[in-house]
Amino acid sequence: MKVFFVYSHADPMSYGAALHNRALSFFERNGHQALVSDLYASGFQAVAAKWDFNVSGGVHQNYMQEQRRTAKGLNDSAFAEDIKDEINKLRSADLLVIEFPLWWSAPPAIMKGWFDKVFAAGITWDEDHRYGSGLMRGKQCLIITTAGDPMKNYSPDGIHGATVTQHLYPLLHSTIAHAGIDVLEPYVAGGLTFSDETERQKMLDELEIYLQKALNDPTFIYKF
Repeated sequence: MKVFFVYSHADPMSYGAALHNRALSFFERNGHQALVSDLYASGFQAVAAKWDFNVSGGVHQNYMQEQRRTAKGLNDSAFAEDIKDEINKLRSADLLVIEFPLWWSAPPAIMKGWFDKVFAAGITWDEDHRYGSGLMRGKQCLIITTAGDPMKNYSPDGIHGATVTQHLYPLLHSTIAHAGIDVLEPYVAGGLTFSDETERQKMLDELEIYLQKALNDPTFIYKF
């Protein structure tokens, strides 16, 4: 199986990096082929702009229309090289692993920019192909994220009023599932602001258990 990791954390010594390394090691030890896009390390440019296309559609540019034109008319060869590389990785993958620290109930800006550019109109979806008929149908996605607050705060009765999965609804439903990708229940390492080394090691071990279950007995939020 081909696994495509899209990883966004600025600090290579962070706990997010430890989770990424453990997940990457798990898949490689189990014989899977891994591709990695480390967005901060590669200097990925998050802002969607006209230089994302090698050929312009005209003086006035609507970004989504430019995506459609590029994908349809030129078989995506006119996308800028960095975006084309990411699209090719996504197309080749069986499993997409998205890794990020939770930031205002969402991924950080660099990850949002990756979705804006790579989940392009005409590449992952079009007007006739969404959700169950999305252009990425047949692939799976799992999210690995971290939260500073304890998990008890992420509940209907907690201070945040909803689970982490509910906070991530726009990403899980309106972005990933929108492309026709089956979405697994996310793995959340919570309470990092107050956790000690023993608790953090326990969450790393629990990540491997989660990944094993994702392969053998997955729990889906969306399954097409």
